[in-house]
Amino acid sequence: FAETLHRFESFVVGHITRESVQMALQNGISAKQILDFLESHAHPQMLKSKPVIAPTVTDQLYLWEMERSRLSTEEGVLYSQFLSDADFKVVHEYAQNIGCVNWSNIQKRLLVVNKKGHGDVKKVLE
Repeated sequence: FAETLHRFESFVVGHITRESVQMALQNGISAKQILDFLESHAHPQMLKSKPVIAPTVTDQLYLWEMERSRLSTEEGVLYSQFLSDADFKVVHEYAQNIGCVNWSNIQKRLLVVNKKGHGDVKKVLE
């Protein structure tokens, strides 16, 4: 989770970046584990200060960890090129009623439904 810059007899200087933390998170290391490691391996001089790890560093590590769960993906099917607003409205309402709408744009007549509801929505169009 850190790029080593200098190695001295009693301490190591490292550079923690968003990319290095993201790689650690992808390998199953949590922000809390990184902070625990930094605290348990802190230089004796650092242990005299409270908190041992600066709050800005702690906050940033947790923010980078939260970035990973900010977005989620789900397979879906895009419906577009509806011939009329009425056609779009019927399909859109049906998809909403069965709870399979992932995303829609009414003005552009675009509808994304999840794979589970695709078969049912497709039947409405036939």
